[in-house]
Amino acid sequence: MRPLRALFIEDSEDDVLLLLRELARCGYAVTHERVETAAGLRKALARGGWELVLADYHLPGFSPLEALALLKESGQDLPFLLISGAVGEESAVDALKAGAHDFLVKGRLARLGPAIERELREAQMRAERRLAEEALRASEARYRRIVETAQEGVWVVDRELCTTFVNRRLAAMLGTTAEAMLGTSIFDYLDDAWKQVARRQLHLDLGTELAPCDFKYRRADGGTFWASLSISRILDEAGEFVGGLAMVTDVTEQRNLQAQLMTADRMASVGILAAGVAHELNTPLAAVVGNLDLAQQALQRLGPSSALTTDAAELVDELRDARDAAERMRQIVRDLRVFSRAEEDERGPVDVVEVLESTLRVAWSELRHRAHVVREYRKVPAVGGNAGRLGQVFLNLIVNATQALPEDATRSLAITLGTGLDGQGRVVVTVRDDGAGMSQEVLDRIFTPFYTTKPVGVGTGLGLYICQRIVSALGGEIAVESQEGRGTTVRVALQPAVAVAAVAAPPTPEPRETARRGRILVVDDEPVILSVMRRYLGRQHEVVGLTSAREALELLASGARFDVILCDLMMPEMTGMQFHAELARTASDAAERTIFMSGGTTTQTARAFLQQVGNAQVDKPFDLPLLQRLVAERVRG
Repeated sequence: MRPLRALFIEDSEDDVLLLLRELARCGYAVTHERVETAAGLRKALARGGWELVLADYHLPGFSPLEALALLKESGQDLPFLLISGAVGEESAVDALKAGAHDFLVKGRLARLGPAIERELREAQMRAERRLAEEALRASEARYRRIVETAQEGVWVVDRELCTTFVNRRLAAMLGTTAEAMLGTSIFDYLDDAWKQVARRQLHLDLGTELAPCDFKYRRADGGTFWASLSISRILDEAGEFVGGLAMVTDVTEQRNLQAQLMTADRMASVGILAAGVAHELNTPLAAVVGNLDLAQQALQRLGPSSALTTDAAELVDELRDARDAAERMRQIVRDLRVFSRAEEDERGPVDVVEVLESTLRVAWSELRHRAHVVREYRKVPAVGGNAGRLGQVFLNLIVNATQALPEDATRSLAITLGTGLDGQGRVVVTVRDDGAGMSQEVLDRIFTPFYTTKPVGVGTGLGLYICQRIVSALGGEIAVESQEGRGTTVRVALQPAVAVAAVAAPPTPEPRETARRGRILVVDDEPVILSVMRRYLGRQHEVVGLTSAREALELLASGARFDVILCDLMMPEMTGMQFHAELARTASDAAERTIFMSGGTTTQTARAFLQQVGNAQVDKPFDLPLLQRLVAERVRG
């Protein structure tokens, strides 16, 4: 028999027994309780565990409608069957409307079993449906929490790409609310320049998967941002396209970072290019400087200026002006070489004033129209470091100071450069400007990578960060002081170079005519350099010039001997380094008498080579008296 827990609302024990017999006949083993008052019903319902309520319609002082109300109040969904000896049709209908599930007559209980079976089954179905609905609500709540707390924007659209749902994250990105976005099109939020691009790319109805697309969006406040939109098709149960689900990720910071890295990469490329340009300029510049020197010497041999004609005297002035201009060019090229070198591991004593002056020459075109320079140099020792790296630091600081000054200033503004010592014995370089200054908020982030207050395309936000790294690597410190409206001061503190006992070098003798005429071999792939050497050294020595290192090796192999070999370090086909290596193998004495000429040793290999072999080196453009002295020493030796 099927167990059944039944609650009877009945004032007659006999009637309860009658109902129990009928239930037993229908196959139910009933556990029951009888109540006849509202209080008794409340207690019984509170204990719970009931499957069925059977209620007499006529109870003294307690109506079936009150019983139904108590059952609903308890929150239990139990089949409620009314049983009465005699009741009108209208009363039965009222009871059913109030929530009773069936109405039976005591004298006719043949329907009792089927009615109970039906109501228990329906109660079970209602319970299962409630569980399913609760599970669905819980699932919806869970997924809504996930969607609403996602860092990405969630955008659901229909076939026409009109909004049917967005999460709070996406609404916040666009500066609006989820409610305001309902029914609007994706294209309503795109920057005007990107709407046509998006219309060409977002074709969900084509049935193909769409790759993530970056678009520029416009917020409600007029601001813009970049976001990556990854959209998938939504299909109904029949497989028909009904809309799309888009995940939207703000990529503004990533795109800015990418742009800044590209700018930094271009800056590195410019540095490499500057080194190459400096190297290539040195050769023709060497010819210009050398020929100007030779022309001046030729005029000097004609006699003092007073003995020259007016035209000749003017020619002397013109040559002097041209030589001064060439010297300025040589200094600029030399400064470019300093700033473009990557000799990060090479350190030695560095004169900070000399580096500051080189930096000023490089930055002069940026500086001269906006400020005048005040120099407050105190005598300081050399610092331990690298001239190229310190030049990079000072150039950045001077350019920053220059850009902090207004271009249309009505008063004369200054950038002050200073050197001195601090209480710890460190050398301090100071760069101070009369600009607008910075707020504390900006100062707190001044060394943060990629943080910049400059307009797009003007700064990368890497300058001060790199400066700090360079100075820290040299064992120094960099500090910035600034107040809005009162300018900015940057102090770079550096350790002095380790003192080394100086050995007095003998005075260098002035160049003089050598008693013996020497034989000089000049190897350079530039014919103009050979011409300068022949003119300058040819009055005292026999000069042989070759544009190929291989030809020079063949000449030496044939038995030709030279007192001095002047060889360019960087040449096509065979470099000066390869030439020297072959000489060291076949004619070591000639290798020792080689002097290298260089337009700028721009590679680590070349610098290491020069340090290893120890041969003399002269830079282009040449210091011709120094070159003459080096040659004379070797010819006499």
